[in-house]
Amino acid sequence: MSRLDSLLPLLACPRCGGRLNQHPSQVVCGGCGMGYPLRNGVPVLLPETIEEAGTGEASVDDPVSRHPYSQESLKIIEDHKNGWVLDLGAGGKLQRWDNVVQIDIFRYPMTDVVGSADRLPFRDNSFSAVISQAVFEHLQYPQAAVEEIRRVLKPGGVVKIDTAFLQPEHGYPHHFYNATETGLREWFREFDLRWSGVEPHQHPQWSLSWFMGVYLDRLPAEAAALLRAVPLGDIVDALQRAGTGAALLQDAAIMDALGALPEHHLRTLAAGVSIRAVNPPKTLSSAPMPSLEGASPVVATDLDRKLAAARMDLEHLRSELTTVRESQLLANDQARYMAQYYRLIADAGEEAPLGAGRRAHALFHAKNMVRAVMPPGMWRFLRAGWRSLSGTGAGQAPQPDHPQAAVPFVSVVLQPFDVALLTTTFFSLVRQTYTGWELLLLGHPDQSPAVRRAMEDFARLDSRLTIVPRTDLDGAYPWRGQYRLALQEGTTLSFNALQEMFTLAKMRPDTGAIMADYDAILGRDDVMPPIRCLSAPVPQTNSSFASTASFVLLQAEALRRSGAGGTIDVNYQQVAHIPLVLFHTLQEPSPRAGHPR
Repeated sequence: MSRLDSLLPLLACPRCGGRLNQHPSQVVCGGCGMGYPLRNGVPVLLPETIEEAGTGEASVDDPVSRHPYSQESLKIIEDHKNGWVLDLGAGGKLQRWDNVVQIDIFRYPMTDVVGSADRLPFRDNSFSAVISQAVFEHLQYPQAAVEEIRRVLKPGGVVKIDTAFLQPEHGYPHHFYNATETGLREWFREFDLRWSGVEPHQHPQWSLSWFMGVYLDRLPAEAAALLRAVPLGDIVDALQRAGTGAALLQDAAIMDALGALPEHHLRTLAAGVSIRAVNPPKTLSSAPMPSLEGASPVVATDLDRKLAAARMDLEHLRSELTTVRESQLLANDQARYMAQYYRLIADAGEEAPLGAGRRAHALFHAKNMVRAVMPPGMWRFLRAGWRSLSGTGAGQAPQPDHPQAAVPFVSVVLQPFDVALLTTTFFSLVRQTYTGWELLLLGHPDQSPAVRRAMEDFARLDSRLTIVPRTDLDGAYPWRGQYRLALQEGTTLSFNALQEMFTLAKMRPDTGAIMADYDAILGRDDVMPPIRCLSAPVPQTNSSFASTASFVLLQAEALRRSGAGGTIDVNYQQVAHIPLVLFHTLQEPSPRAGHPR
């Protein structure tokens, strides 16, 4: 069997998504009839709007276009050896793996398929894993490529992406984007993000080496020789003095050598780029939508703008849909958990038999009466034995996969008084894309037996939960996180909330506090507003910061330095702001509960 024969079941028409049939010199779509050429047995499956780029050469001396696999990528290939792995933008690899499909816009010697990342020529759910190294900076439509990756990747499949941040302009035919970690995470926001950060081969030392090497290589020989002979510290000092207008006479030779970079090489290493433009004439909004065929440049440009606006609207709708889906998942989790009390159903979607409600209601009250008079230890023993015999129990709620970190990123503190609100808050934590958290549930004399039972149930469901039986709210309870987050009762977290906090705190390790407050929504007495991170300067007084309507993530180290019994004067700390809605509250805090500190 040829390589094409084994790949053909995976392939799809980039125009309509139909199956492809092999012919002697081409593959033809069985749906729309579109034909695509075969070049030495390699299908060229490009959209009609993209011209075939031609062939590329693989060279041992060109590690950039060769894209050697990182150790983690090699592990992914090995872990998924019984499934297909897509190497997106594979470049000029020097060898081929049987289970790896190499796709590129160029046809290299080892390329399996020629195609475009924003219109992948593969059937849905074809791959167990997708890897891509040093490619996304060259994609004109990276967000579309991410959507295509999600389409062709099986549910539960793994994606591993490496891309450029601080790198000179490079690569053919284009270098469009350099992405920060935050930007990369935003592209992949629809995925369950397990980790993001800097790998060993992405260390800043390689950026420094690349920039300095390219800079010196493109200077005139005399200027390059002068800079090579000057200590690096002297160059940095000269640049800093020049930036503050305090240049010294001896700095002139260094600055002249640095300024000798030819103008046509400036864009490769520039600190930034600028653009000037003129707004062209606009078409009448009432005019009928013309066809793109034969359209004037002005009309075609206007259609492009409308398409861009439609894409923005689509992004807003996707954001709203994400919120709705999160709410639906939390409602399902809460229903499954509540169902275990009544033992009506083994699954939230199964109908109860006729009369089961009345019997279950009586059983529920009987269990409560027995539990009220029985010692807690005896009750737990009997209930565990009954669940073991009947095969039922707390398994109605989702069992999260949560590798427990030695030191969690954040200790979430909550003092609950309502079972429904506690349930929603708990499952919003379980559903977090970032798993490095612990939850401390603070006891209180006014908590009902139902609340205490729910706290015990959740502690059995998730080992990251600890019950603190009694507390005077002086901050002396045993929290272990790098940050402490005191939640108000009724607060839920969007599923990416802790990941956003983790990213911000990692990028700003000296941040003593991350602060948010309620955003006012007028005219809605029945619904509390979402918590929205502040975009205004930090207030000069502590009154609003310490308000019970505030959300504050406090750094453990800053608290220890303060020595103030668990309090912190934020006026002297760096305070970060995230302009995103990450938290929601279901109702006003219970009047019985103080705000955990």
